[in-house]
Amino acid sequence: MRFDFQKIVFCFFVLIVSVAPAQNIEKIGQKDMFKVGGGLNFSSIGYSAYGMPSRRVPYAWYLSGSLSVSVIDWSIPFSYSYSNQQSTFTQPFNKVSLAPQYKWFKSYIGFNSMTFSSYTLAGYIFAGGGIELTPGNWRISAMCGRLNAPVPYNAVAGSDANMAYKRLGYGTKIGYEKNGSALHLILFRAGDDPSSIPFIPLNTQVTPKENMVIGVIGKTKLNTHFSLEGEYALSGLTRNVLSDIETNPNRKNYLPGLFTMHSTSQFFSAYKTALGYNARQFNIQLKYERVDPDYQTLGAYYFNNDMENITVSPSFKLLNGKINCSLNSGFQRNNLDKTKLNDTHRFVNAANIAITLNNKLSMYASCSNFSSYTKTRPQNDPFFYNTLDTLNFYQVTKSANVGTNYSFGESKLKQAILFAASYQVSGQATTTQAAIPTVVYSGNVGYTINWQPAKTTANIALNVNRSEMTALNTIYYGPNFTLGKNLINNTMRISAGSTFNRALSNGKINNNIFNSRITLNYSPKVKNTIYGKPALGFTCNYLMRLPTDQNNTKSGELTLTINPSYAF
Repeated sequence: MRFDFQKIVFCFFVLIVSVAPAQNIEKIGQKDMFKVGGGLNFSSIGYSAYGMPSRRVPYAWYLSGSLSVSVIDWSIPFSYSYSNQQSTFTQPFNKVSLAPQYKWFKSYIGFNSMTFSSYTLAGYIFAGGGIELTPGNWRISAMCGRLNAPVPYNAVAGSDANMAYKRLGYGTKIGYEKNGSALHLILFRAGDDPSSIPFIPLNTQVTPKENMVIGVIGKTKLNTHFSLEGEYALSGLTRNVLSDIETNPNRKNYLPGLFTMHSTSQFFSAYKTALGYNARQFNIQLKYERVDPDYQTLGAYYFNNDMENITVSPSFKLLNGKINCSLNSGFQRNNLDKTKLNDTHRFVNAANIAITLNNKLSMYASCSNFSSYTKTRPQNDPFFYNTLDTLNFYQVTKSANVGTNYSFGESKLKQAILFAASYQVSGQATTTQAAIPTVVYSGNVGYTINWQPAKTTANIALNVNRSEMTALNTIYYGPNFTLGKNLINNTMRISAGSTFNRALSNGKINNNIFNSRITLNYSPKVKNTIYGKPALGFTCNYLMRLPTDQNNTKSGELTLTINPSYAF
């Protein structure tokens, strides 16, 4: 990519303006202009097992620490970890990222990412400079820098898998917003430098590219209830800048003066729009999106293209907001230019309802139906008559969830009952064969009690999960109980719990697991936290596997963990 004088001036302006201000200079002279924080954590783990092979070493310890120095919001973090197995040390100077700001001015220096829109520059990390200005109703953004570093051809391995050209880019976004209306104009350009790689193999598919994208984003309120918003982008992409300059008069350059046409150049468009109606008790939005096949921008890592989406999503409130309902229904298709052998159509339907009758009882329910339809058209062979001219493939996924939460009791003795259940089925079929669907059921019911005077809580629950597949049916169920109490003016929390789970496959027991745990956390109160705050944790976990038949024996594992820490 060859930058002319205007590009160089543009980049120089962005970098100079970015470096000029200090790191949020409003904090100069204030108490928080200089901060130091971090912590130190030590873990000691003991382990033993019987009736089974050990799955870890008998004793291990880990020491980790972190230190963060902040000068006027410029943060320099360090982290360190060491154990009897390995150690690591990290520091941020491999890639420096600064974001100075002052009132409506913000700049980016070093390695950063910016987003103009989903079709132009969308979160791509670059090394350079950028600015964001928000004076009054104006919204101005600009960036300039290196998007990719050059990676030479691997001659030793004879591979171009990681080969990449040096890629530079610049862009700007200028907009104005007022009273719910807005208009933004976007320009983004990126390109590869063909001379950034010393050797290019003749048969490589990695070629230097160039891209110019212009975009416009707008929204407005049509009246009190209706609003309209939309976005459009036009992308010109040259797949190989070393290819010949286009001389065919029948090929039109849709970006004259901004983009140079080559024989490998193409233009793509993408746009979306949404019409919304907003009222006190009812809202609805109709959305449409279309992205050309092969649409690409060098300002994004990944992009979904060749798709058309139509979505309608109404929502409404009843009984003064006690009942909230929302619906979402959509249709998606691909193969917009009819050049692919497969057509895929997708239908999405979802509904949600949440009911809050009072501060004690709440309920919810949701369901969704995702289905896709694919039509395959085999290529015509003049020497072979294919009796299967088309193949239709269907895939359906349905799910439903329900739940309720009921709270009762007095302030000193609070109680709650929780219930939740879900159902999911997925299957597929062709025009000639239908597969047996996979069905999953799950349920949970629990009871919680909180005794305020004793600072004690208790919970008992039952979990059930069942899966039905083609040749395998499994069920997994068991109770769970936990008990917790606060001690020493709420500085210590001790809890104990037990869980029993049984798993069956096709009616045969294959697992009986009993798991118990005791946890203690102590965080003493300190008068002055400026010198830091210590904490101590202790956990004892015992896992026991009961025999499922005469050929198995009981086995178990015991794990003890002591975890002192210090934060400042």
